[in-house]
Amino acid sequence: MPRFLVSISLLVLSLLQAIAQPATKLPTDSAAVADSSRRTFTALIETPKASISGICLLVQDSDTIKGAIVNEFGITALDFVYTRKDDKVRLVSAAPMLNKWYMRPVITADIRELLHALREGKFSYEDEKYHIRYSLSPINGDDNNDNDNDNDDTEESTLPD
Repeated sequence: MPRFLVSISLLVLSLLQAIAQPATKLPTDSAAVADSSRRTFTALIETPKASISGICLLVQDSDTIKGAIVNEFGITALDFVYTRKDDKVRLVSAAPMLNKWYMRPVITADIRELLHALREGKFSYEDEKYHIRYSLSPINGDDNNDNDNDNDDTEESTLPD
């Protein structure tokens, strides 16, 4: 039995390696990689009674923008998807304190207006009716690739077209 254990282990190891190789060598679509972009911001949502601060992550793929606002403790406050073609925001999930039937329409409309403001180069939006202020600040060193080029002096738009 012990002499077969080594051969069985080698056989299982080679099978696992054969299965893992095709997954790592999948052809990548260069257009999809070049089309997607990622932006990170520090986020602050202020209301008359409370505020939420954290990080806002935006990922754009062709005609959709997927976003999330995560607080300092790693708890997701909002997840949303914005389709540029329809100009609509769909709130995927919200923290329990924001997940109320009367708050969801306000939040989706405000996120839509905030994304419009980002496209115009503004980093904040204020809902005058409900006195909610959304502020974003780009995080330094934010770029589309994983290289650490902090000395790059080129300007990037806040949200790609």
